Amino acid sequence: MSVTNQEIQLKKEAILVTRTDLAGRITYANDEFVNTSGFTRGELIGANHNIVRHPDMPSVAFDDLWMTLKAFRPWQGIVKNKTKSGAYYWSATTVMPIFKNGKVHEYLSVRRAPSREQIEQAEQLYKLLNAKQAIIKPTGLTALAKSIKEVDVWKKMAVALAAFLLPVFYLMYQLFLARDYRLLTGVAMSVTLASLIGFNVINNFTSLLNKSVGIFYRMVEKKFGNAPNLTRNGLFGDIQRTLYLMEVNLDLAQAKDDASRILHISQESGHVHVGVMVADNNFEVIYMNDSTLEMFKKAGGAISTPLSTIDDFYTRPVRQRQLSTNHKEPYGSELHIAGHVIKFSISP
Repeated sequence: MSVTNQEIQLKKEAILVTRTDLAGRITYANDEFVNTSGFTRGELIGANHNIVRHPDMPSVAFDDLWMTLKAFRPWQGIVKNKTKSGAYYWSATTVMPIFKNGKVHEYLSVRRAPSREQIEQAEQLYKLLNAKQAIIKPTGLTALAKSIKEVDVWKKMAVALAAFLLPVFYLMYQLFLARDYRLLTGVAMSVTLASLIGFNVINNFTSLLNKSVGIFYRMVEKKFGNAPNLTRNGLFGDIQRTLYLMEVNLDLAQAKDDASRILHISQESGHVHVGVMVADNNFEVIYMNDSTLEMFKKAGGAISTPLSTIDDFYTRPVRQRQLSTNHKEPYGSELHIAGHVIKFSISP
């Protein structure tokens, strides 16, 4: 489909979300993204994300995006996407790696409506980039200032502490030359105490940041139940209590969402005479309709009897998880257990 000059403006409150695997294939798209793109969800899922790439977008912008993601850092920019009809829309886009068990598992893209000023600046920059008259990365003093700004907090504090101690050490040296040992001892004790307090503050601060980041990553994986120290006083305690309250609210929101989905499934499948079972991403059963429950009751203990003729999909849980995770299409099979024939279909 060729592109047109028709612009679609995102609503101010709109949030377009997609998830992709490590190769850039779309694995999830929310309703807002599907409706804006003009594609059906079936056309989007499994397709490469460049299905919505507009030809006006310079390739160096996507080179920068992938370089940033490979460095395990989020990327932000103003992006021009095309729709199925050939129209286009601008979005303020954030793309970030999502970690699972310490490794990058997928990429999350979140888009919001940009301001007209941001769009005009992006249009001008992209024209220059396409004409090879500009570069996307800062250079010179701008690059130096950016690199200094992004230095780790621990290193910045260590440099600040060193800058404080250097003139103090010079003063102590002068006191030593002047043989003023009493004053030298007092200064040395004060410096030692101040250094220990400073080191303790820096260590507590960086430790709190690292723990908070770890909790945030676990919450992204929907792993709730983290237990920060809620009895600590001061600013550090306030941060941990606020983090805990946010986690509780997210956990409640997730539980509400799960309950809503189960209710919807129950309403849709309650009158169906075939068995329906739903499992979450951890392969834990979250719903069974009455037909499934009745089937298990009738089968009784026979259904749990080990079978020597069954294939390794059923006897090896790890194998089940690997195959189920990689399934993109419905998978069907049947079991013969104690005179019962169970035909089933697994859909992702």
